[in-house]
Amino acid sequence: MDYDYENKYAGYKLRDRILYITFKKSLNITYDVARKLVQDRLRFQSFSNFDVICDISDVKSIQSEARTYLSTYGSNLLANVALVSTNATVYTMALFYIRINNPKAPTRLFKSINEAIDYIKSIKKL
Repeated sequence: MDYDYENKYAGYKLRDRILYITFKKSLNITYDVARKLVQDRLRFQSFSNFDVICDISDVKSIQSEARTYLSTYGSNLLANVALVSTNATVYTMALFYIRINNPKAPTRLFKSINEAIDYIKSIKKL
């Protein structure tokens, strides 16, 4: 995939004012990894507000502290979040994250990138 920016945890690409983030394969998201992801995202966004589509399909695990961080500080400058998982286990983890951690940014979960894109584009039209 062609990224505008990439680190060892994720690839970032900005298209049509939508930020696409794809997490790396078998990523274990610890508190420190979550902080690095958010730090790089904010820098990449130039501290501007964006809708984001995150492909989390290949995430292996996420620590409780990381979930808490991502749902609070990690939601800064995110207008809307569409999480995408084609992996049933990760999809269930994401449902848990949304219900239990209640992210500050409006967050929805999808099974395909196309569904997520349609959702974000429908919001942008409002």
